[in-house]
Amino acid sequence: MFPGGGEDRYGRGGPSEGRLSCQPPRVYGGVGRPGLSTLAWAPSDDQMEAFLAEPRNIVVAGIRRDGSPHLSPNWFYWDGERFYVSTTRHRAKYTIFRRDSRAQLLVDDCTGYRVVAVPGTVEVREDLAAELPRFRAIREKHGVAVPGDEEQLRGLREEDRVLLAITPTGPPSSWTCWGLD
Repeated sequence: MFPGGGEDRYGRGGPSEGRLSCQPPRVYGGVGRPGLSTLAWAPSDDQMEAFLAEPRNIVVAGIRRDGSPHLSPNWFYWDGERFYVSTTRHRAKYTIFRRDSRAQLLVDDCTGYRVVAVPGTVEVREDLAAELPRFRAIREKHGVAVPGDEEQLRGLREEDRVLLAITPTGPPSSWTCWGLD
């Protein structure tokens, strides 16, 4: 349970003082950041989808074997059910998520004080041909030209790429977010 009390339908503690969530409107104690309201509003589905469709980074956090956090910024694609991130087998996150599927995601607009934080679980997908549409969607979202299928598959194999499919542990209404209203 968080300070400030309560539990949501997933058994997690409710919003603590200063934490804004995608829950129905409530008044919280001082946030401490100029320009941010102390009233949290649940963004509409359209607002959430529009924010996640913008070309920006997602910070993916996992837990190293020694218990320390590992964070990395990545391009991503959200399909309405999962977040997709491309990585390589030689990156730390590949090793981390093969061992422990727990993740925390943060999509941040640092200039507009807009944030979405999402707990989730990671599935490492290694069938490049089957995941080609998701690899393509990541590139397209971020304005990068997409080669033909054969050329893209060859490039993914040469770079030893895999796809992280990250499923949120709860619905968008349970995610921490602010600034989307």
